[in-house]
Amino acid sequence: MPNQQDLSTRPGCISRVLRSFAILSLWSCLPTQALCAAPDTVQASGAAATETRRQIDINDLFQHWVHSREEEERGTTIQIFRPAASMDFPASWFRMEYKLARNGRCEFLVLAPNDGHYFKPCTWTVSADKLMLQISANRGSTSYKIAELNGKILRFTPLQLPLTD
Repeated sequence: MPNQQDLSTRPGCISRVLRSFAILSLWSCLPTQALCAAPDTVQASGAAATETRRQIDINDLFQHWVHSREEEERGTTIQIFRPAASMDFPASWFRMEYKLARNGRCEFLVLAPNDGHYFKPCTWTVSADKLMLQISANRGSTSYKIAELNGKILRFTPLQLPLTD
């Protein structure tokens, strides 16, 4: 049997274990936010609303968003995007990105077969109730149901297949 070192004598082992423990401890303490607010409005027809989405400030949408799939829960369809400058994203072969401008124009990152990914122009619209985002390009469009939007996070569920080149 090869000579096994005690973990406490391996160079850097304790610091890596402690650093991992500290990160996991902090991560587990992060607060979770509800996606729906308590009922507080009445629908236009006069019937009471069963639930109302929290208010979304559309100005938070105008930035460069990067898919942060490491934060997503398995088994759900909700996708999480973060502002490009908000963190160092782990290395990835491809990570979807959207750049949304105030004027309704945008760009999305295209997955190229030769790994030469590039941005392609598109347009975007948001429904009147600010709960649906639609991104359109020459070959079609993709719709998303917005679950949460603020300056730090965009959570949505794709309702159609994402855009491709």
